[in-house]
Amino acid sequence: MNRTSAELKRLAREKLTGHWGLVIGATLLLSLIMFAVLIPFYALFFISRGGMVQFFAYMAATLIVSIVSVIMQCGISRMQLGFARGQNTGIGMLFGEFAQRPERYILGILMIIGMELVCFLPAIICWTVAAMQGMLPAFIIAFVLYIAGMIVGLILAFRYALVFLLMVDHLQMGSVTAFRESSRLMDGNKGRLLYIYLSYIGWSILAMLSCGIGTLWISPYMNQTIISFYLDLTGEFDRMQKAEPEFTVPQGQY
Repeated sequence: MNRTSAELKRLAREKLTGHWGLVIGATLLLSLIMFAVLIPFYALFFISRGGMVQFFAYMAATLIVSIVSVIMQCGISRMQLGFARGQNTGIGMLFGEFAQRPERYILGILMIIGMELVCFLPAIICWTVAAMQGMLPAFIIAFVLYIAGMIVGLILAFRYALVFLLMVDHLQMGSVTAFRESSRLMDGNKGRLLYIYLSYIGWSILAMLSCGIGTLWISPYMNQTIISFYLDLTGEFDRMQKAEPEFTVPQGQY
């Protein structure tokens, strides 16, 4: 059943009821850990006034922290899958994916980075040539290639939007299989997911106006909606409804 964006949001709110504190706490803890790890590298880069060694150290630390952040975010996704299925959850799930074959997530991240690089590499090369030669036509071609790369990148992003959620939900699933399965599930559903993301633009503006504090509520809400979307695509929500026992009024009672 293809539920509307409004229905998926309603289901997300229902599943988050009673769990807001846990998921907000996990999101805040993740942000604080990432900030605490990166701030020394940023401070060294600032103190050195842009030293190249400190710059590369900062960039390497950013890459590593980003990978760790994705793995921990997958832990939050497992937590929120638990909300949707009525399972027991805990703050320890934030770190649980490090024991669930984390190399799958690392390979998935590297594959996505590789695809993005391929999308923008022609524009980068053309832009470099244009800057070195000072040729206006090359700048125009680079701009066109950049727009084309952005469009292709967005299509690929939606095509493989469920990769990490699939690996969270299926412990034995490898990265390549997750990419294939995400492509299959998203066939004909990219527009639905795009509409869900667009529906959160207003919330995102409010989050920015609150200096990012609102993100602590909006991020779990959006993530829970994406999980509802995933469970709708796989048909699990329909199976849940069929499995729920129907209430019948005993004979002779009203």
